[in-house]
Amino acid sequence: MALLIIITIVFCCQSQLIAETPNVVVSQDGTGDFKTIAGAILAAPNNSVQPYYIKIKQDTYREYIQVDEEKMNIKLIGEEMSTTIITGNRSFVNGNKTYDIATVGIFGSGFTAQDITFRNDARPGKYQAVALRVEADLASFYRCRFDGYQDTLYIKMNNQFYRDCEIYGMIDFICGDAKALFQNCLIKAHIPLVMQYNTIIAQKREFEKDATGIVLQNCTIKASRDLEKMDNITTYLGQPWGIFSRTVIMESYIDHFISPRGWIEPGNTSIVRHRPYYLEYNNRGPCAVAQKRVKWASLTMDPNIASTFTVRNFINGDKWITANIPYYLDFS
Repeated sequence: MALLIIITIVFCCQSQLIAETPNVVVSQDGTGDFKTIAGAILAAPNNSVQPYYIKIKQDTYREYIQVDEEKMNIKLIGEEMSTTIITGNRSFVNGNKTYDIATVGIFGSGFTAQDITFRNDARPGKYQAVALRVEADLASFYRCRFDGYQDTLYIKMNNQFYRDCEIYGMIDFICGDAKALFQNCLIKAHIPLVMQYNTIIAQKREFEKDATGIVLQNCTIKASRDLEKMDNITTYLGQPWGIFSRTVIMESYIDHFISPRGWIEPGNTSIVRHRPYYLEYNNRGPCAVAQKRVKWASLTMDPNIASTFTVRNFINGDKWITANIPYYLDFS
């Protein structure tokens, strides 16, 4: 009886996360209100102050989607990240600029996605191939997967929150200049091209006064199964993209495949002379030991410094993160 009660409680809590009655349903088999996600978004009201729920049935949707600025408070709810997939294959090699190659682009503030995979399946030799580009303010993602190779997740600007997500890639696959915080996320590196090394994060803060940065909290940084078998590929936590690039990794698991140096200088060495801000706090795992890190990165044991980069203090998330998405307000 006790076991039954526990199972019931867990089930109810899980169901509550997706219990909102959708405004419309998308299904490619014609059983919903729309056959395409783009069509459902286009039909959504403009400048809505109320959440607008779009339920997406499990399937692979090969379409390019843009949530325009006037499409505010859109909520895309899939069935599972493994079965509700949005995919495209635009890439730099095919003649597109990095900004224009995203499978999905988000402008409308208050956007939320849950239980969806965003994918760019252009192969590694196609270079930049963005799965998702986010410019929306107050954007949140829960139990989503971002799958690609180079520049997979382009967090271009504004306040963003990611919880229980998975991010896959090889070169700068989390990149941009947002105020973005990732909690409980799985980050996995693929095998790069011949003679290449992996870099996970490329943060593009250009001015010291800017409040932007990328924070990983209680995340897991691992190699893909194929990369695990290789012993001649170096993977770095990241590299500076902007002059005052800022990245914080705290309370996270860093696996053995990460270089002890942690971070790598970009081709433009003047960036390093400006002292980009790289902070590691209270991490764990084989490569969490920071004694051999590059001199322009730092380790801190001061919780007061690290607390600057929590949901409460860095993105003021308690004021706007969707109620159905769990989060640590401070430390995990």
